[in-house]
Amino acid sequence: MATHLRTSARTGMAQGIITDAGAGAKLKVYNGTRPAALDAVSGGNTLLATITFGATIGTATSGAIDWDEAGATQNNASHVSVTPTFADITTSADAVVARLDLGSGSWTMTGTVATGQNVTLSTLSWVMPHTI
Repeated sequence: MATHLRTSARTGMAQGIITDAGAGAKLKVYNGTRPAALDAVSGGNTLLATITFGATIGTATSGAIDWDEAGATQNNASHVSVTPTFADITTSADAVVARLDLGSGSWTMTGTVATGQNVTLSTLSWVMPHTI
């Protein structure tokens, strides 16, 4: 049975993710088969990039997370050049808060991660689902 959520409930979900991630949260981009649920990332996955946020990952508004791209930092020298398949939002201590498919899943991402180049985060947002 599908559950339908109004915008204020979806905004609350977005704020819950922001709060759970906390200060210094990370966006970790991987290649390989996405682990089930929030299971540990295995040896079959490659960490391609880690992006670290400042005080918060963003703001919750209109049922979505509007990411603080300007507050994000990354060390592109450690990036691995491969097409990403999923991303984890983690706390500063690397506890997974949320896991998202990239490409045809939750987020659309075009191109690849490239060594020596920053991952472009322009206009990054995550809209909470209307139905679950």
